[in-house]
Amino acid sequence: MREATRISATVLGLTAGVAGIEHGIYEVLQGNARPEGLMISSIGAPCVPELSWNQCEPAMTIIPSFLITGILAILFGLVVLVWSAFFVHRKHGSLVLILLCIPLLLFGGGIFPPLIGVIAGALGTRIQKPLNPGAVSYTHLTLPTNIIRCRSRWAGVDL
Repeated sequence: MREATRISATVLGLTAGVAGIEHGIYEVLQGNARPEGLMISSIGAPCVPELSWNQCEPAMTIIPSFLITGILAILFGLVVLVWSAFFVHRKHGSLVLILLCIPLLLFGGGIFPPLIGVIAGALGTRIQKPLNPGAVSYTHLTLPTNIIRCRSRWAGVDL
């Protein structure tokens, strides 16, 4: 089952990396234009967010250039992709994956790819943990068998 957890965390991390790269490519295609605000649409002018099912892929950037934002999104998407593929199963690999999703969010990697990466990192924290933390004792759930132990302590009657 640990193998399934590792594979799930890896696949989700790879998905976040590829989606971050895809956001970056769309932002690079918009050129060296200045975004209107903190929230941007990765897909450029022909796309109308109100009419599109994907809202033209919303993203967030703190950089005042689509070109630089796109390049950074591609770079951080590649880092998330490589980290997910090769290092998420290591001791602090899942924490690093979660931290790598912060710049992916801030530099145009989209809204949902970093969220998927954080989910992958959270899942990755469970890779090294045992599935069964140990045997559970159910002896405290059994009923006493003799009458003295069954009576109430406030009954006032000694048997």
